[in-house]
Amino acid sequence: MEQTVKLLAEQIQQARHENQTLQIVGGNSKVPLNDTAQVLSIQEHSGILSYEPAELVITARAGTRLQELQQVLAEKKQMLAFEPPEYGNSTIGGTYACALTGPARPFRGKLRDYVLGTKLLDGQGRALSFGGKMIKNVAGYDVSRMLAGSKGSMALVTELSLKVVPLVEEVTYRIEMPECEAIVLMNQLAGTSLPLSGAAYYGGYFYYRVMGAHPKQTNRVGVEAVDNQVWQTLNPFRPKLPPGQKLWRLDVESTTPCIDGTIAVGMCGSRRWVASEHKPEHPYVTLWDERFLPRHNDGLGVQKIKQGLKKVFDPYHVFQDL
Repeated sequence: MEQTVKLLAEQIQQARHENQTLQIVGGNSKVPLNDTAQVLSIQEHSGILSYEPAELVITARAGTRLQELQQVLAEKKQMLAFEPPEYGNSTIGGTYACALTGPARPFRGKLRDYVLGTKLLDGQGRALSFGGKMIKNVAGYDVSRMLAGSKGSMALVTELSLKVVPLVEEVTYRIEMPECEAIVLMNQLAGTSLPLSGAAYYGGYFYYRVMGAHPKQTNRVGVEAVDNQVWQTLNPFRPKLPPGQKLWRLDVESTTPCIDGTIAVGMCGSRRWVASEHKPEHPYVTLWDERFLPRHNDGLGVQKIKQGLKKVFDPYHVFQDL
């Protein structure tokens, strides 16, 4: 066991014996700190352990900065297909914990689709390993992917093996149109053979991003080619709101009609960003701030599954629930 992992395990074991609650922190860029919990930092547990460009697999410690990881991949003309947002000092462990995926999600899949294996410390400080560095190594319960999005409430992930993909050239186009028309159009384009990697609506324009070789788009009326900056604007999305307004993230069916107060549409229509003083009346709503705030509206079935996992991985409730 690495020395840093050993020290982390000892801190978990001590917290268990002293009935303390631990909050896992990497770059401290997403989840606000809880004054009642003790910080368990993985910031020093960083670095790329192995990278096999020919096999499209990279393994890194959880505290590794996203920027470092992406730079190493770019040097070999490869990338993370799930396009994680950069919140400033973001780590790959925190990205995994929050299961954050960018605008390519409807077309290239979500973060957990690219997780091959993990190493972790459970709530008793035991070192566990799941999956591997090849897809064929995944058998039985796929714990590595199952814990993606658990926000550090089940276990401390110390190491991740990820599938990467070749870096592709992408071109962004935009068309000026009303929001409701844009939602219809983005769903129509998603059903064609056009190799999309992004579709969104923002600031009065429908934006769509196309990867690799594709039919000419600017010969259509009203279509113009623009730079790719809009995807960084939307991922992560940090708009300036009027006083009293809050930012809400709604997860909906992609064909859902316009929603009052929407200031941006992402994920090919399945994500709506709404500015409102009050919580919108929709099933899957998350209050969004400069920090990642948890959503406490899971159904009974999901709650039961989470409780079962918590009992297995953290029976003494050492890790803070989020």
